[in-house]
Amino acid sequence: MALKRMTSGEMIHITQTWVDAKHRHHQLLGAVAEVAVLLSHLEKAHKALLTFQPTVDPSAAARARTIEALDAQHDDLVRAIFALFQVQMYLAQQPSERESWQRVRDAVFPDGLVAVTRSYSDEAGQAALALARLSADDKKQLKAATIGKESMLGLIERYGQVAQKLGETATVHYTPTVNPSRADAAEARNQWIRVVNAVLAAIDMVPHHGDLLREVVAPLREVERRADRRRQGTPEPEPPPSLVPPPAPSPAPSPIG
Repeated sequence: MALKRMTSGEMIHITQTWVDAKHRHHQLLGAVAEVAVLLSHLEKAHKALLTFQPTVDPSAAARARTIEALDAQHDDLVRAIFALFQVQMYLAQQPSERESWQRVRDAVFPDGLVAVTRSYSDEAGQAALALARLSADDKKQLKAATIGKESMLGLIERYGQVAQKLGETATVHYTPTVNPSRADAAEARNQWIRVVNAVLAAIDMVPHHGDLLREVVAPLREVERRADRRRQGTPEPEPPPSLVPPPAPSPAPSPIG
């Protein structure tokens, strides 16, 4: 059997009484000199196991949904604005007008629709660069081209705002939190196992401690055994049948003659 198969809850349950100075388990452990010297290490391991538990960020799921929605808006705006540039080029009546629209399109989307395949941070940066590349004349040309109540310049500015919000939200989402990590929790479990094994080894070195073996070690071994069976997928055995015979049936009432 192995201590590593126990859950963190089972580990905490076992050593909770070991580190409680008022509990008999602690007193039995402290009465053995070879074990007493390990109690300070046991207390630290127990406390670490309580402290270093990975926590779930309650806002992570909401941020992930926000990022997904912003990315969809970003990609739709890029495709729509790129298509509008193509429309302006197709409708241009003079070669110079067509070249002008192509030049502005390439200033906004130098790599074409590749802009929708970049990382979130890159999409945010590319949008900021696109706006910075537009000259005053470019903005004037874009402002004059309207689609409904919105100009192409307004669409491009909205694209920049969505991209910036996308980048900011993604940065917050992927910034490591200060909460304990899974690695911290795993190391706390490993340290608990090392210390408990050391305590068990010290107990084994000292004979004639029946109370310690019965009250402290035996419950641990039982939890460990159950964890071992759980890991192997073996069901707990059925309880043995009762040796008390069932009560005799009541005699049938005599017929009334």
